[in-house]
Amino acid sequence: MKDILKKTGHSILSIVIHIAYKIWTLFTWILYRPKITYMEGADRKMLKSPCILIANHTCHKDGSFVPQALHRIKMHVLVTSKWYDKKTINIFFKNLRYISVNLEEMDNSWIDKAKKVLENGESVLIFPEGKLSKDGTLLEFQPGFLMLARLTDAPVIPIAISGGYRKFHRQNILVGNRVDFDVHKAGRPSVIMKEGAAMYRQKMEDMLKTNNKS
Repeated sequence: MKDILKKTGHSILSIVIHIAYKIWTLFTWILYRPKITYMEGADRKMLKSPCILIANHTCHKDGSFVPQALHRIKMHVLVTSKWYDKKTINIFFKNLRYISVNLEEMDNSWIDKAKKVLENGESVLIFPEGKLSKDGTLLEFQPGFLMLARLTDAPVIPIAISGGYRKFHRQNILVGNRVDFDVHKAGRPSVIMKEGAAMYRQKMEDMLKTNNKS
């Protein structure tokens, strides 16, 4: 009986959290008026299939803003365990589409979870800088997203966030196209992944520069 009551309680809590998330999404659209721009060469149809989405990390709001702005895409978001494990917000992370990753240790458990997400037909959002870029300059990209791409053959799509999260001003999301990079090419995997990460970083930097000029 206790187990039934416990499961019922968890189900009700999950429903309440999902309703709260939908209301939060509505407020996000009102406050930040998301503008989605597809860069030249971007394939909108590709986003309907399981993808590895990578984005620059400008603010702690990024992890909720991107899936709320691109709400038609079912995506799971990688979040550092430092935030995931906080008692006040852990219940939300556990009931919504978030995957914990420990950046302080050699944690590869997130790869297995992300792989399952992609195999189930959903996408994964990763912030390859691993932390906030305070002055707007992109930090070095960590190659974990390419390790996942190598395991799954899922396309990697760069997404650039721009706008500064000013209330009642448009917050931009720029959707780019795939970088022509072979994650399976011969050579030392660590060297290849580092090379690919640098190419994607440059791609995102170019996207942001193009947007600033327009």
